[in-house]
Amino acid sequence: MSSRPKLQQLLEKEGVAFKAVDIYNKDFEKGRMLKRHYDADQVDEFLDKVVKDYERFYKLLEDMQVEVEALHEAVSNKGEISNEALHVRLRKVEHFLQNSR
Repeated sequence: MSSRPKLQQLLEKEGVAFKAVDIYNKDFEKGRMLKRHYDADQVDEFLDKVVKDYERFYKLLEDMQVEVEALHEAVSNKGEISNEALHVRLRKVEHFLQNSR
């Protein structure tokens, strides 16, 4: 089961406007760039880096969403997961949340 639709709904709800592909496909007007003295190659290089970060960001979020769903399922099926395993999973989620702020 892919969690991508749920992730996309969450991101839209939180006001995340762009997907990596949106950034990748962004074109700037040549006149506007020249007036501001932007170098098109530098802008493209920067946007390529932003796209890669966005892809990593989405992958991390998707992994965390899968982990949270697994935790919810484990909690609802009491006894199928040890307390130690539950604590390890919770620490992973807490660590991710702390580092994402």
